[in-house]
Amino acid sequence: MYLIIYCNNILQLLARMLFGLTLSEISTAKLLKKIELKFNGKFQASTYNKIKKFQGIHQYIINDSFAELENRYTNKIEIENNKLYFILAFLYDDLMDDQIVSKEELNEMFLNPTQAKPKSFSELALIDTHLKLLTRINDKEAYHKVLNNIHQAQIDSVQQLKAEISLKNIIDITERKGGYSLLMCKYYIDISSNKNNDDCWYQLGGLIQMTNDLYDIYKDTLAGINTFANTQNSYEKIRDNYESQIHKYKLSIQKLEYKDSKKIKFSIKLSLIPALGYVALENLKRLKGRNEFLLPFKDYARKDLIIDMEKIKNVAKLFKYSYQITKNKKIRL
Repeated sequence: MYLIIYCNNILQLLARMLFGLTLSEISTAKLLKKIELKFNGKFQASTYNKIKKFQGIHQYIINDSFAELENRYTNKIEIENNKLYFILAFLYDDLMDDQIVSKEELNEMFLNPTQAKPKSFSELALIDTHLKLLTRINDKEAYHKVLNNIHQAQIDSVQQLKAEISLKNIIDITERKGGYSLLMCKYYIDISSNKNNDDCWYQLGGLIQMTNDLYDIYKDTLAGINTFANTQNSYEKIRDNYESQIHKYKLSIQKLEYKDSKKIKFSIKLSLIPALGYVALENLKRLKGRNEFLLPFKDYARKDLIIDMEKIKNVAKLFKYSYQITKNKKIRL
């Protein structure tokens, strides 16, 4: 019986994404071109492509799943808010990572956008997007608290470039960076706001960040960024840290004040995220083989650490782990 429920919900999600993602990317491309014309500039090609791709996946898997708890999908304005969020997030990351502006200038743009003095296209587009989103927020006080927390987490993440940073600090920064970034998205959707709902967004955000870290081991190692996934040579410890976050996320779903049938449907659709993590963990276990520990990650070739999710075998693993997660089966990796 549960297999039927699982398949129905996953197929429904995949069908909506199959027919909706292309249209979503087309409308996002139009919005990006409009911004380029307005400020007479260009997005970096990589930024342009990431915004176009990830905003749709986020909308269908995350935002619509939360909205479905209240018997609907996201509406036209909420969908546009989601696109604006991804423009804001990726532009902020570009400015932060490339150190195009000083920390003080970035601080001003993010926390006091009306007082900022933008110079480049990226700065102009970021402030314009930020101000537009601010006009659409109902609870501005709570939203600004989240913004402050995100910004602090981003500042603290610079510590991840230091070799002496502790694993405890890495995990704390990772959870806050991912948790508050996703919680920010809640304010773009007209849904119930309470402590339990907020905690679910936050715990899911931490899980997403840790999943990203598992997939970015090669890139982060090259860049000298210390994450929970590339600073340990014990596969078991990496797995346990990841499963600890899954556990916190699952507990947050249990506390949601909705009918169990809705929470089951929600859990099924969102299970694809931790399932991605298990695909990456399986790859790490394969690399470890019969050895007690993994090699230093700098000693692995790129092909060993990059996971191609377009391969049929990896897609099959994704759905296998997704089903096991929602069925609460013990995954032995």
